[in-house]
Amino acid sequence: MAFRPNNLLIVGVSVAAALLIFSGGMMHDNASDDPILKRGLDGEQIRRDGLKSYNEKCLQCHGVEGRGSSFGPALVHPRYSAENLSDQAFAQAVIYGAPQLHWDYGAMDPVKGLSQVQIAQVLAYIRNLQAQKSPR
Repeated sequence: MAFRPNNLLIVGVSVAAALLIFSGGMMHDNASDDPILKRGLDGEQIRRDGLKSYNEKCLQCHGVEGRGSSFGPALVHPRYSAENLSDQAFAQAVIYGAPQLHWDYGAMDPVKGLSQVQIAQVLAYIRNLQAQKSPR
């Protein structure tokens, strides 16, 4: 997939959809009290917040900018692109873990301590990296 400016729009819409899916499709009155949701859906801020959560929870295994490490595969690999791994499957792997399928790193344990909003932000960050790494 070639990177196009409207891909960032697609990522933003995907994050918005993920937020609605994760919230059960309803915004609750107390949602305005959530400091993450108060900032709105600014794509750049979403990716910055995603980078922060990625660095705290994912970097050790998946490496700098999702390029992989000796503990986990590269998330910028085409196998993990949106065409090959849905946003829902990505979120499920984070929440529930994932069996070893394609690599020799072993199974992925569930990632503890990330809210559903933070998972959506990490996904936006990863999808943006994938768009940047795809052939142009």
